[in-house]
Amino acid sequence: MCVKLSLILFCVLVQSCNSQKSATSEQEQILETAKINFVFVEGGAFTMGKNGVSIAYEHEVTLDSYAISKYETTWEEFDLYFLLNEKEIINPQYRNGIKDYGPKYAAKKNTWFLAKSYCQWLGEQLNLPIDLPTEAQWEYAARSRGLNVEHATDSGIIEVGEDDNYGTDTPVGTYLPNPLGIYDMSGGRAEWTNDWLALYSKEPVVNPRFDSIVSGTVKIIRGFHSLSNSVYIRSSREPEQDGFGGGFRCVCNQKTPIE
Repeated sequence: MCVKLSLILFCVLVQSCNSQKSATSEQEQILETAKINFVFVEGGAFTMGKNGVSIAYEHEVTLDSYAISKYETTWEEFDLYFLLNEKEIINPQYRNGIKDYGPKYAAKKNTWFLAKSYCQWLGEQLNLPIDLPTEAQWEYAARSRGLNVEHATDSGIIEVGEDDNYGTDTPVGTYLPNPLGIYDMSGGRAEWTNDWLALYSKEPVVNPRFDSIVSGTVKIIRGFHSLSNSVYIRSSREPEQDGFGGGFRCVCNQKTPIE
């Protein structure tokens, strides 16, 4: 019943965005910047997961090429979704004076439904197949195409002097990206993925996705604000939750670079 109700709520969100205001030239630029900020990730095979971390099994995964946003979705971008659809932005009372509600900070206070709706809406604006990343897509990108690293930093390790909580206290992209040019997959906000929580298969899989499991109750979250947390660690939340400070980024499921 909970899953059915959640799906109904998601459908309402999507249907409510079928008509919207026309974007101003300044707002069009926000959309164009979001498009430019996708990083192409060449597909390939990698060993996903790590024994001894959470409930995961190591397993071989092969992914098609895709693109992923180099930054977590910012308030500036997320607000545009609400403004063009004539809805009140989240927590407008905090926009003047509270630092991490600034336009270039990663958006928080969003449910999985809002995150997914934003990504699909962005895809409609850009005429691209945009969605939330699968868990496999997220991990492959964070590990710079499956490298055996513990952290999605420029070196794959925690640098001496790096602030353990930097990603939630600074604008997106303040610190060095991983080798693919993607920022804050370690040290940023925890991020929604498309998938319901499920055990990893022990067998090799191609383009795994777990977004249609009938019995699913919680969605996978990857990435955590503390740099001490390994990039392999998984967490989960009910898709209706919005109070844990999580964010998200989008992927473009196109096998060629975005033009």
